[in-house]
Amino acid sequence: MTMIKERAVEMIQRMPEEDMLYVINILQNLEAMSADKEKDKQKAKNALRNILEMEKRLPEDFDPEKELQEARMEKYGRLS
Repeated sequence: MTMIKERAVEMIQRMPEEDMLYVINILQNLEAMSADKEKDKQKAKNALRNILEMEKRLPEDFDPEKELQEARMEKYGRLS
């Protein structure tokens, strides 16, 4: 067991029994957050994979600056 885990166990052992519900609640929340991190990592990987796949479908002569300029002109016209 690591020193940090040993320290946490020692702290828990010193706590009164009536406070254990709080400790359990906190640990359950931490456990849920850890599971959410894994889900978030997987979502991020999938999103990156999707972006990279989209990039492969762009035409060779695609100019993002030109596309952005045209989209702005279409939506806003010549606001100066």
